[in-house]
Amino acid sequence: MPSDPSPLGAIGAYAVHLPRHGLATTAFGDAGRPGRQARTVAAPDEDAVTLAVAAALPLADEIAGAASLLLATSQPPYLDKGSAATVHAALELPATVAAADLVGLRAGASALALALRGGGAVVAADLRTAAPGVPDELAHGDAAVAFVPARAGRPVVASVLAHVAATEELMERWRAPGEAHPTVWDERFSAGVLGAAASAAAVAALERAGIERPDHVVVACANPRAAAAARKALGGDGEDAALERLTGTSGAAHLGLLLADALDRAGAGETILALSAADGADAFVVRADVPAGAGRRGPSAREQAQALAYVTYDRFLRWRGLLEISGAKRPDPAPPAAPPALRTRDWKFGLVAARCSACGAVTTPPGRACAACGAIDAHEPVSLRDKPARVVSFTVDHLTPTPAPPLILAIVDVEGGGRRSVQVTDAPAAGIRVGDVLLPSFRRLSSTDGIHNYFWKARPEAA
Repeated sequence: MPSDPSPLGAIGAYAVHLPRHGLATTAFGDAGRPGRQARTVAAPDEDAVTLAVAAALPLADEIAGAASLLLATSQPPYLDKGSAATVHAALELPATVAAADLVGLRAGASALALALRGGGAVVAADLRTAAPGVPDELAHGDAAVAFVPARAGRPVVASVLAHVAATEELMERWRAPGEAHPTVWDERFSAGVLGAAASAAAVAALERAGIERPDHVVVACANPRAAAAARKALGGDGEDAALERLTGTSGAAHLGLLLADALDRAGAGETILALSAADGADAFVVRADVPAGAGRRGPSAREQAQALAYVTYDRFLRWRGLLEISGAKRPDPAPPAAPPALRTRDWKFGLVAARCSACGAVTTPPGRACAACGAIDAHEPVSLRDKPARVVSFTVDHLTPTPAPPLILAIVDVEGGGRRSVQVTDAPAAGIRVGDVLLPSFRRLSSTDGIHNYFWKARPEAA
């Protein structure tokens, strides 16, 4: 097993996160079952930041030792403000780990190339929403994936043998700031241009790596004609297309999603040609250096795709804000103010509570005084973000307007100490019960005046 990173970069570990929900039909009524095409669907309290945190959490300790963290997405929650900084805070990374955003459909491939060469970690996360009624509405999906670089002296999961990039200025698909849906030119026109760029990059990368025929081929391209043509020309076995039929294409995250799935299938010593076609093409030749799936943290993409809970089309449209149903009028929640958010950032973003040095009790939210014995300034930080909690009591609120009614609030006892009040997300149709185990989940509580209020909700353990 190689122990030193490749000169072009090497992968030390990876993780994938798919939202819990899926969409299998664009017909109103029944949720249906997966047919020729289905897609993953983020909940209304999820966005690129929360998906990125979910994917990166299993790798947080390893990301803490990386040189940088790059967030790749085509749907950043903010433009002037860096979204990667929020992911950085939620992972409790050292301030010395630089965090930056890359934006666009090609951002996932670019971030992977830059991060691995520079010893950085990359998280790619996206939400994709086509206009209702377009022919490929189900072909877009939501997903996130994270990779961390291998370090010298540690096992290498996969080595990057070659990377070739080609750039084309092409009005193939675009979305102006403020627009909800992408505009797509005639795919027959752009398929030839993207296909030619992808084939040329793939041939050059394979030649540079000294490989005549790779063992696995994955093609990430939002243009289905170009993707199908590239798979056929390069001898792909269609396994990547089979995964796409369950998830849809996930924008900036899609190359990483397909590469992670290929690493789940590739045996030690087998090679993978990972090809992305957007604004040109990126071709990576990757060699798996450990048995299939050995470098993955958490469940695989296919395991998550097979466990999706499918929602009705009207529910999906409500979640995306495309179908508005007026309910009881309530004032908008107040946006968080910057000064208190900064003062409480360890609790707000990292879910860091206080454990009393005198009595051992955990206070949530943390404060100067112990909630149990009253000791002042006698505590140490303790993170609750990885700790399960058990439901003590809960309330089901059918009156508060929410895109995913009803609103469930629970009081939970955290494993190892601490009791807190949480919003419950991703609850099954049957609801929750006292005694159920919930896991922390970084979500968006609300968005008011252009400010997204992020905090840790809780989801059922099985979700």
